Amino acid sequence: MSVEFIQSGPGDTDFREIDAWGQRWERRVFEHCDFSGAGLEELKTAGCAFIGCDFTRADLSLSRHEGSAFVACRFVETRLRDAWFGDCKFSGSTLDRIGARDIAFVGGDFSGVSFGATKLREQQLSGARLADANLVDTDLTGSDLSGADLSGVRLGNTTLRDVDLRGARVAGLDPRLADLRGARVDVEQALALVGVFGVVIG
Repeated sequence: MSVEFIQSGPGDTDFREIDAWGQRWERRVFEHCDFSGAGLEELKTAGCAFIGCDFTRADLSLSRHEGSAFVACRFVETRLRDAWFGDCKFSGSTLDRIGARDIAFVGGDFSGVSFGATKLREQQLSGARLADANLVDTDLTGSDLSGADLSGVRLGNTTLRDVDLRGARVAGLDPRLADLRGARVDVEQALALVGVFGVVIG
């Protein structure tokens, strides 16, 4: 599969003034590019890679992304209203104070991601990789996390109410640092979570 490299020389990393409304990008690679404040509404990407890019205050409302990677990127005060990400990779990225009403993540790799105080309710994250992710102050109410990798996640005032955790890797998850009311777990997970309190069963 061919890959198109966008930037080719000095100055080709500055996309702050770009207006890519409604465009479709396929198999493109952006390295250390500045998209801060860019107009990316209704942008569609497929198989693209954004490495070390800055999306601070960019507008990605109504955008759709299929199999794209956003590695070590910054999303600070980024508008992601009604954005959709299917099987995308966000490893090492930071999402902070994003406008994420009705954002949708379906699967994907979020290992090492810092979500900050983000509301991500009712997400379809079955089988997603969230190992070592920072979920402090994150709200995942009603999300499907079945079969997800939650090993090493950082919790603190995390809302996991009514989530489906069945089959997920929860090793090291401390239930004292999250609201787990209504969460669905399997028997093995229940024993592991109860063990945190020093309870001996049997």
